[in-house]
Amino acid sequence: MGGRAAPAAPQNASRFAAVLGARAEKQSEDCLALDIWSAGFEGVPRPVLVFVHGGDFAEGATSEACIRGRRLARGGDLVVVSLSYRLGALGFFAPNLGLLDLVAGLEWVREEIDAFGGDPSRVTLFGHGAGATAAACLLAVPRARALFQRVILASGSYSIDSAERADARRTAFLATLDLLPRDAAKLAGIPLEDLLWAQARSGGFRPVADGVLLPAPPLDAAASGQSAAVPLLVGTTSDETRVLDFVDPGLRTLRRDALLTRLAAEGFAPEAVSAALARVPGGEPHAVFHHVATELRFREPARRLAESLSSRGAPVFQYRFALSGSAADGATGAFHGLDLPLVFGTRRIAPIGRFFDDVPVAKPVGRRMRDAWTAFARSGDPRAPLLPHWPRYTAQDRFVQEFSGPG
Repeated sequence: MGGRAAPAAPQNASRFAAVLGARAEKQSEDCLALDIWSAGFEGVPRPVLVFVHGGDFAEGATSEACIRGRRLARGGDLVVVSLSYRLGALGFFAPNLGLLDLVAGLEWVREEIDAFGGDPSRVTLFGHGAGATAAACLLAVPRARALFQRVILASGSYSIDSAERADARRTAFLATLDLLPRDAAKLAGIPLEDLLWAQARSGGFRPVADGVLLPAPPLDAAASGQSAAVPLLVGTTSDETRVLDFVDPGLRTLRRDALLTRLAAEGFAPEAVSAALARVPGGEPHAVFHHVATELRFREPARRLAESLSSRGAPVFQYRFALSGSAADGATGAFHGLDLPLVFGTRRIAPIGRFFDDVPVAKPVGRRMRDAWTAFARSGDPRAPLLPHWPRYTAQDRFVQEFSGPG
């Protein structure tokens, strides 16, 4: 299946459209739907891979070319499902409505996926970016624990809001519309375009540890034993934040005397920046910025999550995607999202795939990744014919599988 894609949740224009291609052409408040691709409806029920798209909880859609699931489903003999959920103020002004959308989608999968050839007892939740953060949240949501049996987390930051921060976001959003907190009920009568306008000017929304649906932030929940200890495949790209070069060209000419200021603008604590800088070899400020920002925002949270769950006996496997793309002005690095067209096998149809046009090893790397992701969806272990050696990640053996060359 997978003919007509579900409409996207209402959202503002993407900052990264030039990189990822046109996004969310059709939008609707009636957006809670699933896209399904099945390798077949007969025979032994197939493993199910449920994908949650990224976009900083403000943008993204199941219709994006790079995450269409047809080739992944057919090549791996899987059922691939892509979930839509409400974004921005519509999804997270009232706490965690977007997470509840994902829970509802997983509940539908449990009840109905057998009609599409899927096995509801072998569901792998797979999130990228904000979708990975959402999936990590669901590990800690009691209502969601029986809805999936393993998890793949790609390039998540696992950072959500405290109750206090969420209140501040709501107050700022309402103030943009000349409303006070006591006027929140009036939002129901405000046109959608005005809500999106206010959202663009007041900052984003994200999940919140509300103590009701979500007891604690993902990293805290994992460390305290509140997260489900299921098989986990978790990783990052080697140059996550280099995607910012496409929307902030000034980063390429960053001066050393502005480095600390620019890192502070990303919201990193000064002590964390100092510690990260002490571990970085010398280099151009542009490279140092991305090394530190990728380490603090993505790589260190992934390690913390891996160590917390592996310490409880969960089978944990960690990876790093380090295959750089190529552009007219040189190597792009392995930036955030560049791995998706290789995992989904959409390199030839997705705009982002053009960065691999002059990278001959992209094809075999993609095959190994799809082989591993498919094996993990089947058994909770990514070792596969094309990738037989992949030890578990433990505190004693912090093995990280690297995808960077022909293997």
